[in-house]
Amino acid sequence: MTVRSELFAADHPGALARADARDAGRAPDAGQPAVDLLGVDALDVEQLGTVAARAVQFGTGELELQEVDLDHESLVELPAFLCEVLVELGRAEDLALPGEVAAEWAADDDITLTAAAALPLVSSIIALATAAAAAGTAVYLWAGSEQA
Repeated sequence: MTVRSELFAADHPGALARADARDAGRAPDAGQPAVDLLGVDALDVEQLGTVAARAVQFGTGELELQEVDLDHESLVELPAFLCEVLVELGRAEDLALPGEVAAEWAADDDITLTAAAALPLVSSIIALATAAAAAGTAVYLWAGSEQA
């Protein structure tokens, strides 16, 4: 069994509406950029942030995902620092850096991804964070129940 989760960009009301739809087993409204994260949870995203922050030498900041609303336990928000790190990773002059970050992230014992699977996922996460920054929206993680 694996956790079914997704990252998406939205404003606060949009995030709550998407979480409500997902929690009810309905497809969310189209229009919000999203990345499916099969088998990746909040701690895994935080670990990606740790690896990426070290790689881009971006300093230190909040990497722990934050609760959004007491009525939405399945929804957390990525902190601004983590989003900035991901955007910076996408702008890195060293074009191999995202691949190096993906490989290091996948090498963690708690991550269930191979390095080959991690790179396209990291690239998608970077693109989502970049789009959210450009639109002035936040990035949220919805984590659902385990799927067979």
